[in-house]
Parts: sequence; C-alpha cells; structure tokens
Amino acid sequence: MAGVPSGVALITGGSSGVGLAAARAFARRGRPTVLVARRSGPLEAAAAELRTHAPCTPVALDLAADDGTVEKELTRLAEEFGPVEVLVNCAGHGMYVPFLELDPAEARRLFQVHWFSPAAAVRAVLPGMLARGRGHVVNVASVSAKSGPWGHSAYAAAKAALTTLTESLAAEYGGRGVHFGVVHPGLVDTPFFGAPDLAPLRARTARRMIRPERVGLAVADLVERPRAEVCVPRHYRVLDVLRAVSPGALGRLVARQSAPGRAAARGRRP
Repeated sequence: MAGVPSGVALITGGSSGVGLAAARAFARRGRPTVLVARRSGPLEAAAAELRTHAPCTPVALDLAADDGTVEKELTRLAEEFGPVEVLVNCAGHGMYVPFLELDPAEARRLFQVHWFSPAAAVRAVLPGMLARGRGHVVNVASVSAKSGPWGHSAYAAAKAALTTLTESLAAEYGGRGVHFGVVHPGLVDTPFFGAPDLAPLRARTARRMIRPERVGLAVADLVERPRAEVCVPRHYRVLDVLRAVSPGALGRLVARQSAPGRAAARGRRP
C-alpha cells in the first residue's frame, strides 16, 4: 500500500521507556519493528501490543555482553529480518553515584551498553543501508552529554561519546543516502527515577519531567524529517548557547539542579 513503510525499524531497548515509545510510534505508522532488549517477558508483551499495528519481532539479547555476541547477533537479525531501514539505539541504564564511589566495572558495563553496543549495531546494519543508498540511524543520547550532572560522570561521558559517534558517522557516510541523527532527551519519567534514594531529586524535578511518548514521537519524526540533532523539550538547546557564553556558569547551574541533597550526596545508589 502506498505510503506505508516497508523497511524494518530495529530498536534496542525496545521493551520499555523511550525505546518502547519509539516502537509504538513506528508501528502506528505501519512500519515493521524488531525489538531488542534483555528481558524476554516485557519484550513479548510489547511485541503483542505492537502487532495490532504492524509486524513485530522480539529478540532477547544482553547488550552489556562484551564477548562479541552482540554484534554477531545484531548482524544475524539484520540479515534475517531486514532490510533494516531504521536503526534506533535506545538501550541504556544509569548510575547515580559520585565519581569516587563509582565501581569501575559498572562504568565499563555502562559504556558497553551506551557506546560499544550502539557501535556494533551500526556495523551490523550500515553496510546494507549504504548498498541500498538509504537508511536512518538515530542514537538516543541525553542532555547530560552537554554538561555532566552530579552523580552521572560515566553516564554523561558515555552519552557524549555516543553523540560524537553520530557526528563522525555523518561526516564519513552522510553523503551516501543514510541520515544520522541524535536525540537529546531531558528528564524522562521512567522507572529509574522511582528508586527510593532518588525521591528528593524526583520531587525537585517532577514538574520538568516528560513522558517517554514525547521522546518516542521525536525519534519517529526525526526519520520523517531528518536533522542532525533534536532536543526534547526543545528549550534544552539553550544549553549550547550557555556553554558558548559561560561554561562555568552552565556547570554551576547543572550541578545545583542535579545534586540530590546532603543525604543522597554521600553516594547512595538507586
């Protein structure tokens, strides 16, 4: 049927949060989806919902694995369920702890999920996109990549790395029909902020939190209207201006807004 997308959208982290919201947006527009996430139960539930709109295949895969299985499995998926026309790298998790109390092993795991696995996904699907002369790679980063908040040293650094990966991909392959874009969400109402130790921070920031559906729609819209970068909400673009004018003032502002208070500042984890 004319106007209905035929190429698959491969979405990591597609069983919940922003990833599921993006999958819903694509499915409601008629695009088949392949959802990749760690937990099979939520994956199956998400797939059952999405199939009321378009075909959906759930695949359980631990994107934190660093033994080469992630790239191998994603390559297999691209070959079996492709052609993959849209890749959305949305899987992730966070830690809310001061740097000196951060377990290096946890930091490495976070980078595996937020940079190495997205890079593996790109390697799995980009050759096919380039061969066909079309495709979209959307990496979901964070406004924390623009100025590291309190307690997010590894998370913010990983998201900044994902952002610059997107920029390098655009520089290297952007003239060959494939579009590369990054989405920077602000505070999103997800289970991460439901942890008891984050209650004071949530109370202070609740009015600024947005629903995952808002970010999911932004991801889908970025495919229909390709751009290099989108902030959700849009007003977070002012962070770039503040950084250019006074990086120190921006850092102090972000620190005040993100610090959880004296009790949690001792390094409790969600």
